Amino acid sequence: MPMLAFVMAIGMAFANTANEQSSGWINLNGVATQLSTDPCQGQGDTCKVIFEGDDEERVFQVYTNQGLQVPKASGITNPYLIPGMPQ
Repeated sequence: MPMLAFVMAIGMAFANTANEQSSGWINLNGVATQLSTDPCQGQGDTCKVIFEGDDEERVFQVYTNQGLQVPKASGITNPYLIPGMPQ
């Protein structure tokens, strides 16, 4: 019986990881790049970001997955300003 409890505890530790929200992904020069923070808050509009260090002032749409297939939602229509540039 104690062994069963141990196995179940380990299984439950990993059961919740599938629902974790990533910070978001953008298409940076044709490469899926994960954001280090999650600027997108709320529901409704599509989340967009702009980087403070980007001389071209490009606006990037944020996605929920690395495949860049599902747009991430946002409560505002303007792009979020993120300091620096992604690596």
